[in-house]
Amino acid sequence: MTPQLYQHFLLLWLIAAAAMDLCTRKVRNWMVLLGLASGATALFSGVQPFWVEPWDGLAGMLAAFAVLLPFYALRWMGAGDVKFAAVMGLWFGFSPYLLLIWIGGSLLAGLHGLVVLAWRGLQRSNYGALLQAWLPGRLAVAFAMPAPHSTMPEGRRTIQRSIPYAGYMALAAIWVVIRTGPQSAS
Repeated sequence: MTPQLYQHFLLLWLIAAAAMDLCTRKVRNWMVLLGLASGATALFSGVQPFWVEPWDGLAGMLAAFAVLLPFYALRWMGAGDVKFAAVMGLWFGFSPYLLLIWIGGSLLAGLHGLVVLAWRGLQRSNYGALLQAWLPGRLAVAFAMPAPHSTMPEGRRTIQRSIPYAGYMALAAIWVVIRTGPQSAS
């Protein structure tokens, strides 16, 4: 395979991963493994579209995993987000592109969080009640106030909705891939 074919595969994989996370708030293990296997194949066969050296790809994978693992331990991020970031590290190596993907994904996730907070504030206001009164039945239910956190039998709180960080990292990575394309070997 050529670097261009791997680039096209990477774009398709990123689009599928973004759609999966944005729609379901989960990145399935098979999706992460598909990206890992194809990234490792591209990396070790010498046709990696961004000319990342094998050790650089492994360093990027380890760095992404190590940086985001504490957020998973604090329950601020899902395991799929951490694994997805590690695969991004493998594809893009320990490079400015990886940092750009992290920053882009974080900015989009932060914007998502601000929109959610603003929406919840609107829902609690008189304007929110008025807006919901005028919405058709199905939309009113969709935009209704979320129920308070439920408690599991072990006493741990469940997370109702999460921010699709892997989906936002995938969108940032799609932008990087489209803007840069395959790099020529130096």
